[in-house]
Amino acid sequence: MNLELRPLSAEDMEQVRQWRHESMETLRTPYMLTKEQQQDYYRNVICDRRGTTRYWGLHDLDIVTFREMLGDPEKGKVRTQFGNSLIGYGGIENIEWENRHGEISIIIAPEYRGKGYGAEGVQLFLQEAFDALNLHAVHGECYYSHDGPAFWKHLVEKYRGWGTDLPHRKFWKGAYWPCYWFIFYKENWP
Repeated sequence: MNLELRPLSAEDMEQVRQWRHESMETLRTPYMLTKEQQQDYYRNVICDRRGTTRYWGLHDLDIVTFREMLGDPEKGKVRTQFGNSLIGYGGIENIEWENRHGEISIIIAPEYRGKGYGAEGVQLFLQEAFDALNLHAVHGECYYSHDGPAFWKHLVEKYRGWGTDLPHRKFWKGAYWPCYWFIFYKENWP
């Protein structure tokens, strides 16, 4: 697996909107978005360079190698072509520039979940947060309305962060669910 962060396009955002609809139990905003709402979010939040959100597309660099034959199969040139497979999206939002804090968010395409792409994506987002955006701390929360807290607890341990459970953080399917709230600090970053 070899992921790269790339700027998001309007077309990427439509794919993300569809992924969102398949995982409503994980989201703070528990309602479906129209294509127009998603495009408005893209134009007014994602594309605002002065804003407090920095999101990227996660692309798998599906490396394909093939031979370009020049008459003799034994003397063909090897050429590598990179794929453009959007497999996730996320980044840092609610950035407080004056306090150097932000909140992490990630969505992975359903067919790529549970295969390590999320952990690699989080690593890339934290690297951007600490090394490019100069943030001091990045926090997040994950609801117990699905199995996501185990994912974040593992990363908190790996990156020497801190986490705790908070009650009644998400209303979903007629019940209030707790969350796992966590934070990563720049000084603990590898």
